[in-house]
Amino acid sequence: MTITLPKPLRTYQYRPLTVFSLLDTDTDRVLPQLFEMCVKGGRSSRSRTDAGDFLGYRTTLLRSGSVVGYTEQWQSLVDGWLRTCVVDMGAFGRERSGEQMLAVAPLTLASYRAGLPKDRSRHRGIDDFAYQVLVDGIARTGSENPVADLRELVIRTVGRGLSIGPQPRWEPHLDDPSKLDIGALLEFRFLEGFEIADARVIDGRSAESPLPAVAAQVGADLLGHLRAYGPIVPTQSLMASFAALLATGVYTFTLRANSVGRELLRLGGDVVPDMAGHEHGVAAPPSQLEIYCDLTGDLGSMSDRLARRCVERDLDRTRLAFRDRMTFVVIEQALSRIPAERVRFDELKRPDQLALLASLRGHRRVESYCEGRIDDLVADVEDGDAVTETELEFLREIQGRDEPELDKLLDIMQFVNENKALKNSVAWLSSVGGLTKPYGLLDGVSTNRRSWRYAPSDEQLTALLMALFLTPDGTSYRRTMPLQDVLAGLRNRYGLLIDRPPAFLDGAEARAAATANLEAFKRRLQLLGCFDSLSDDFSVQTVRHPLGDT
Repeated sequence: MTITLPKPLRTYQYRPLTVFSLLDTDTDRVLPQLFEMCVKGGRSSRSRTDAGDFLGYRTTLLRSGSVVGYTEQWQSLVDGWLRTCVVDMGAFGRERSGEQMLAVAPLTLASYRAGLPKDRSRHRGIDDFAYQVLVDGIARTGSENPVADLRELVIRTVGRGLSIGPQPRWEPHLDDPSKLDIGALLEFRFLEGFEIADARVIDGRSAESPLPAVAAQVGADLLGHLRAYGPIVPTQSLMASFAALLATGVYTFTLRANSVGRELLRLGGDVVPDMAGHEHGVAAPPSQLEIYCDLTGDLGSMSDRLARRCVERDLDRTRLAFRDRMTFVVIEQALSRIPAERVRFDELKRPDQLALLASLRGHRRVESYCEGRIDDLVADVEDGDAVTETELEFLREIQGRDEPELDKLLDIMQFVNENKALKNSVAWLSSVGGLTKPYGLLDGVSTNRRSWRYAPSDEQLTALLMALFLTPDGTSYRRTMPLQDVLAGLRNRYGLLIDRPPAFLDGAEARAAATANLEAFKRRLQLLGCFDSLSDDFSVQTVRHPLGDT
């Protein structure tokens, strides 16, 4: 591809709608720097870690006296232990022959000391988003100082056995080794060899959410998880279930944002239900995602096919969402030609800004802006020799069409950027969907999209149940819930369907498959130790908390 778009249009992101940069990421690697932000009041320390010097840090550990008995012939044992349980290693260099530390496992609050990953942009905005919804969640409880209260909560729950030194470094110290398991203790001793810098203000803080109540629900799940389970669940398990909830929240938020963008443009700017929540206390509307989850494990069955078709639908919507995002990009760029609307735009909250942009889709000034961009692009191409004859003919053919100028410009942007945008968006969904994680909502072979299906793992189901069992104030949890309420909670909060097929696949065979899937769900709950089928009456069947009587 040799066509070069004008710089303002040389993008496939629109974060005012998506919030996140839609590129591959790793939710586990987000946690250390997210909790660092919680401790340091939204700030972070610049990394001083030499990511390529793993052996040097290992040698420092062995010489520190914190571990004993590892003479030279046994160094390979501690080396393997670190690589397996503590450090995520990866290759680098043009020939991928070098080795470097990519991240450390979130086994303890002290993991932020590593300063890994060194590039925070790898988190794609998840850390900023999660920190903001946690602070907002604390504020909604009536806290006078939500930043300080969040710090105290994280130190008390994730930082058990540790104390945190004074600012500006907020250096973690070991107070009670008995409160750390052997893996977390090894990680802490290893990280003592890492230098920590002063905290600094982070640029690019998360902007206002286009789906305020949906974001607030994600924050309520995460905050309630820390408050209710932090004192009783081992830190490593707490981190794992927290990561599962964060990934699920981000995944479903992305799908709902895609749907909002499409509906706004279809309705011409009328605010859709998922954009509710301007005022304090507005609950998130029930999710309309209809993500059918196969729990039978019977590959090739009707239930399995339903789960695969839902993934195919969402990948197809991801492709369509690229054009929707670019529509908002172009209209916002054209606002400079409509001064009154520009002033109005700057005074509105994010959901209303998006609605305003959608309402201006057919505005004559937007059309003139698009016509000018197309004419300039064709003139630049004709004056140069960078593009092929085929591409030049394509641009001239687009320019001469009798259709809205915005649609013509979008066709050009789609031709130039869609393949790369779709590749990155799919990588984003597969990573936050946990395709390669034990807490995945997605299951399948990463290199074969046709094998992808919605099939939550036991770890994912446990994390979701823990969230559903929280009391409304998020400070404690219920011991039991009716099975009907569990199914309704999964459906309304996350859009997950167990006992019914999605509307676009409804039919007699699909309903029979969903009935069998419900029975498989009950068996899965039995294996998790939280369901006994004591009655055939569906209305009185209950689910026990997955943690039992802890």
